[in-house]
Parts: sequence; C-alpha cells; structure tokens
Amino acid sequence: MGKEWDDLSEFSVEKEIQEVERKNLLIVDGNNLAYRYYNRPNFDNYYDDYVKTITSLGKSYSAKKIICTFDSGSLYRKTIFPEYKANRDIERTEEEQERYEAFFDCLNEIIDSLPFDNYRFKGVEADDLIAYLALNSDFDTTWIISSDRDLYQLLNSKTKIYNIFSRKEITVTSLKEKYNLTPMEYMWMRIIEGDKGDNINGIDGIGEKRATALIKDFGSLRDLIEALPIKGKAKYIANLNAGKESLILYEKLMNLKDYNTVALSYAQSDNIMEILNNASKQ
Repeated sequence: MGKEWDDLSEFSVEKEIQEVERKNLLIVDGNNLAYRYYNRPNFDNYYDDYVKTITSLGKSYSAKKIICTFDSGSLYRKTIFPEYKANRDIERTEEEQERYEAFFDCLNEIIDSLPFDNYRFKGVEADDLIAYLALNSDFDTTWIISSDRDLYQLLNSKTKIYNIFSRKEITVTSLKEKYNLTPMEYMWMRIIEGDKGDNINGIDGIGEKRATALIKDFGSLRDLIEALPIKGKAKYIANLNAGKESLILYEKLMNLKDYNTVALSYAQSDNIMEILNNASKQ
C-alpha cells in the first residue's frame, strides 16, 4: 500500500479505490489477525474492530471476494509428528487463563457471525486452507493477510502478502531483496532452520544464515538431502549429516505446496476440496 495504515480510520484514497473494478481475492488468516487484540483492553470484545479492519483491507486491495480462514488443529501433522506444537501447552495464572478463554470465546462468536465467507474445518489449519485457496485462485491478484512466514512459499506474481503487524507488503521482489531467496528457497531454508514456535527444532547449530548458504550451495533441499553425508568437521555439519530423516519429516510438516492436499484429506469433512475449489473461483 505504501502508506501508514490505521484500521480505525478510512483510507484517504478510499473513494478513488471504490471506483476501480474489484478483481482481487483477499484471504485472511483469521486467528493470526485476532491476536492483534489479545493484549488490548478489548481482548474480550473486538468484533467491531475485527470486521472494520477486514472491510478496510478489502477496499484498499480492491477485493471482489473476502475469505477468512481459521485454525482447528492439524490432524495430519499430529499424526506424523505427535510433538507438533506441544510447546504451546503452557501453564497460565488464573488471570492469564481467564483472559485466554475470554479472547477465544470472542473469536468463536466472531466466526459465527462474520459478514464474509469463512471456513474452519476440524483437523485442518488455516495455513492449509490458505494454501489451497491461493494455489487455485483464478482472481487477478490474491492478497494474504498474515504475519506467518510459512506462507512466504506461496508468493508468486499473482499472490502477495500483507503483514498487518509490521504493516509491510511481502512480494517475490521484496523477499528477494531482503533474503536473496526465491519463495521455494525461503521455504527450504526455513525447513533446515526449523520453526521453534511449532516445536520443529530444525538442525541444531544451523540458523538462517547457514541454512541459506546450504541451499545456495546445493540448489534445493532435495539435492542437499541426497548429498548427505557431506564432508566437514564442524559440529553443525555432523548434526546435519545425522538429521537426514528429520529434514524429510520437517518438509512434510512445513511444505504447504506439495503436501497441501494430503493435509486437507485429514479434515473431518467429506466435501472440503469441493468447497474450497468453489471458494477459490470468481
């Protein structure tokens, strides 16, 4: 958007935008957006702000259709990796637990009354819904509203991301400028580095910098895996050589493009593919 954005005020160019034909798809990572309000005074009553934010984004990005997606666990990932997100089961004080429950009570009420298309399927995460919708979208441009870096792998000439927390747009070009990586290379780097927030540890001793260098050296994650074991006396090389099976598992957990339909097949819904396929069309 190239401007400071306030979800509680109107865009100065809104009237101009309203005159432009709406031709884009806006996909909202619903839980991700909701966390903006977790530490605010209205953590238990943020419906109006939530809807106004999405409406404003829809207008600014000329959205012909707005779709909100929500998490409901990942049966697929829990099946192949029972420890998935187990680190999020933390103890809370009584006050923290009350806030937590009130926050999600409000979110559940929001989901039931949103004035936009919205989807939540038991056993499926929002990331998987977003990936399918974006990969199958026939809109001119698909905008994903999320701060989740796992979604960077979906970037292409027609799919872009807006991070509502940093208020920055992420595109193929901006990703290349910041990391010198393509969307696929970025995903491979993340698989090696791991995602501690999801309890995916990655290879010990390898962070973003070393993971990027490995991808640049070997060309792809698959080529790296096939080359193991590689020579080297450094501790992280030893960890990498011992982590071949872990890398194969991590890719199944984090690769939203190649394992998308597999993850969706675990949903406790018989017609999820049909529903999402229809939703991704104009």
